[in-house]
Amino acid sequence: MPSDKRLLWIISYHHACNDGTLMALIALLPILTEVMSLSYLEVGLLGFGLVITVVVQYAVGRFADRIFSKYLLEIGAVLMGTSFVLLLLVDDFAGLFTVVVAMRVGAAFYHPVGTSWITRKFAGPYLETALGVQSGVGNFGVIIAMATSGFLGELYSWKAPCVLWAFMNLAAVVLGLLLVTEASAPRINEAVSRRSSKDTFRKMLIFTPAIIAGGALYQITSTFGPLNLTSTGRWSPGAADMMFAVWILVGTITSYYFGAISARFGKLRLLAAGYLAAAISASLLVFTDQWWLIAPILIFYGAFLFVTYPALFSFVTDSTKAEERGTAFGILFGFQLGGGALSVFVCGVIADLLANAKYVFLIAAALSAVSLLSLFLWRSSRTDGRTPLVGGAA
Repeated sequence: MPSDKRLLWIISYHHACNDGTLMALIALLPILTEVMSLSYLEVGLLGFGLVITVVVQYAVGRFADRIFSKYLLEIGAVLMGTSFVLLLLVDDFAGLFTVVVAMRVGAAFYHPVGTSWITRKFAGPYLETALGVQSGVGNFGVIIAMATSGFLGELYSWKAPCVLWAFMNLAAVVLGLLLVTEASAPRINEAVSRRSSKDTFRKMLIFTPAIIAGGALYQITSTFGPLNLTSTGRWSPGAADMMFAVWILVGTITSYYFGAISARFGKLRLLAAGYLAAAISASLLVFTDQWWLIAPILIFYGAFLFVTYPALFSFVTDSTKAEERGTAFGILFGFQLGGGALSVFVCGVIADLLANAKYVFLIAAALSAVSLLSLFLWRSSRTDGRTPLVGGAA
């Protein structure tokens, strides 16, 4: 299936550009806090901009269930690239926040369109491998952004990564227009696509705590992890970003092998292990800023946390029909990003009050523990026969 694999890699490249662009901005925060005199509260407000993506993402998902087009991916990539071009003109918080809003609108397109496209196109035994690939490639884009943005900002200017990721997104648009045909877009059953989103949400309700926690853990760690090292540990921005790039790199490797790991241990066990590891790791991050302690903690953290994302995608795929996947993934990523937005804002307020960013990891640990508890309760209810079994969940 050469054409199908080409489609998978092009969609995955869009994922890398989408998530890499978002991470490039986060990776630049240690520099931007100095250049634009940003407070922790203002950093939290930038993170709260994720709410824009939540709202637009749901609308995009509903639209994609009615009229699915390859051009939806390209609209998102154009908006992402354009926002980073506009970022070159910004020199204060007001301008930065305005650009972030535009960026968040663009970011609303990939996940409900790209992820649902893959679940429809690769339904069957190859699905979990395809989900692992798109998740891993997306993480690879994040790694590049995290590993290079701080160093480029130190060597040249904070605007250098903006030019790089604007180009990457525009390249994604060109590749999508040239190499993906409209015929490869899924066919839509109009009658089914008009089903109530409430029905779709009910099927996903049991996973809501895990979905919210997953988004919160990613956003808290990636936003405040490097900031904590540069402010309290006196690390350079490039070195701090690189340390958390390792976290994502390890997670990317495990994501690629999600299909094999899931077949061996089961998705539910992977989710539970991921949130247990996150609770332990986040707690430990409060107490150290030494690289020889942080490195093994982040390796352990990343290895387990990042497989929870394709696991959740697979659970949602199992529990929904193909014709409602745009809506389903719009809801999933809405809760994920909404959880991330609210948690980053709350963490920004707390860090500002305490004048220290390290205590926000206690919030991450608490969210992990709550999510883990919800999974145990669900497992218990399934064992008692009170909750229907979702395919492949064990």
